[in-house]
Amino acid sequence: MAEFQGHTSEITELFNAVYQEFMRARQRHIQFKSPLHGYAVILKELEELWTEIKKGEGLCSSEAMRKKAVQVAAMAVRFIYDLGY
Repeated sequence: MAEFQGHTSEITELFNAVYQEFMRARQRHIQFKSPLHGYAVILKELEELWTEIKKGEGLCSSEAMRKKAVQVAAMAVRFIYDLGY
């Protein structure tokens, strides 16, 4: 835990971004109906992150990578929430 000291506001901001994305997705899209459905959504978001990363250093956007990583995290949370795992 010592490595996180002094970074509380950054971590809070990060978790808030994941929460906001989770809530946005719940309002716009149907609940995950099965583990396969949840996996497919997570995989789609992860592939979009990978597409940005593959552009290479200097060409990929930090903002785009952060946005996609937040979406991956939010969909993982949604998987747990919707499916009760």
